[in-house]
Amino acid sequence: MTTPQRLSDLRTDYLRPYRDGTLTVYNFYLDRYFAWCADHDLEPLRATRPDVERYIEHLLVERRMSGASVCTALTSVRGLYRFAHQECAIERDPAQYARRPRITTLPKDTTGLDRAQMQDFLLAGQTSGGRYYATAFLLCCMALRASEACSIQIENFQKTSRGHRVLEFHGKAGVPARMPIPIPVVRALEAAAGDRTTGPLLLRQDGGPLSRQGLGTIVNTLGRRAGIKGLVVRPHLLRHSCITNALESGASIRKVQDLARHAEPRTTMRYDRNRTNLDDHAVHSLVAFIAPPDGDETDAELAAG
Repeated sequence: MTTPQRLSDLRTDYLRPYRDGTLTVYNFYLDRYFAWCADHDLEPLRATRPDVERYIEHLLVERRMSGASVCTALTSVRGLYRFAHQECAIERDPAQYARRPRITTLPKDTTGLDRAQMQDFLLAGQTSGGRYYATAFLLCCMALRASEACSIQIENFQKTSRGHRVLEFHGKAGVPARMPIPIPVVRALEAAAGDRTTGPLLLRQDGGPLSRQGLGTIVNTLGRRAGIKGLVVRPHLLRHSCITNALESGASIRKVQDLARHAEPRTTMRYDRNRTNLDDHAVHSLVAFIAPPDGDETDAELAAG
């Protein structure tokens, strides 16, 4: 078997488990890497660790990509080499120990919508009715991603389990998910379904299934109707807000991880840290413990400069 054919077969086998957006992104970054290899007369299956590090330098210096973007671009490249090594197509994995950029980020200030804003958003969805009603409650109460909300079929929420109405769907990377549906959410879903018993829950005005872009338009419209100022309301902001408000309500990290369907609790904990990193930082208790008595200025006056 020729090297190009062997590489093509390995690529096909490696990508076989992936679907939809993930497959598109992985193909994009593999195409970019193979194009770079061709420009440098390098056969990908004969690449060495220095070759991979030269590619990383190319992304950083010539393409001026951020460290985080470079690491994302390397995901499918590293995955393909790992797969090829496991299948004994190469003796060594050239990407395994290649030095990647170190990613350092500050906690984000964004905590999403607060409780009052979430209530206003849900009320705007309820009064708008139909797909607006279902969209608001799916995103604000169930923490669904945009693609997940668009994929919901009417058949997905007709079952009951242990006395609970349940929503069954496939989440990120095709992972099956099942969630109980609170009564207010059931009402929203049934309002959008109307007399229909099968097919997509969220529809366009022409009767076709709603796209992610269409969902984004609905969310933005509801944000304006809810009177939310200073923020562009998008589907992911609502998912973010759903998670932070669940934490505010007193739910444990483990329970909120189940709600968000995060694979790792560390992902959920980032939302918790971003929510409180300034309010309960240790510097407050330290200064209160050791600082000398205050002068006449108040904390608010000092913060204002």
